[in-house]
Amino acid sequence: MKLGYSIILFAVMATTIFISCKKWTDPAAPKDPRLNDHRYCNDPLAVNYNWNFPGVADNTVCIYPSDLFKGTYSFTDSVYDNQQKLDTINPRKTYLLYFLPVTKYQFRVVGFCGVFDSLKFTAERSTYRANADTTIFQFDTIKVYGQYFCRQLDTLTGYFQKNKNDSTLMTVQFRVVSDTGTFFHKGTAVKN
Repeated sequence: MKLGYSIILFAVMATTIFISCKKWTDPAAPKDPRLNDHRYCNDPLAVNYNWNFPGVADNTVCIYPSDLFKGTYSFTDSVYDNQQKLDTINPRKTYLLYFLPVTKYQFRVVGFCGVFDSLKFTAERSTYRANADTTIFQFDTIKVYGQYFCRQLDTLTGYFQKNKNDSTLMTVQFRVVSDTGTFFHKGTAVKN
């Protein structure tokens, strides 16, 4: 009889231990419907990386640095001489500029030198700035900074700076070294 009670007691204890040692599993978290409305860019190369997080990752909403500049702009160019005085020969000229993305970071600008000639720029992700690429090389080893500006006697360096508060505005700052001197092109471009 004692043996029967011992077996029953042992079986109850073993069952209790077995049930109490069962691995815990977390219940499924409830779905938050507000997260479905928030789509965010999950590409660290994009300007808007992780904006609107948390939510649903959707790289179709990504904006890349070259996308910031994409479009058509009207630019009234003011030309200054080496002493920062307004040039008397070509003081102002208005251009219609076309910004054409090539990669996530690079774009071309058509409109300064005719429709078949473009200037090359590389945009930065965090500064909203695009610098003129150096495209001229001499003897394959010595780098000459800048790129040709409309003719091979003029070399351009400079940048475009997007306005972070107004996406339709952009500052233009160029330095053009020419056979006739150094000139500075300054002004604001307005998106059409």
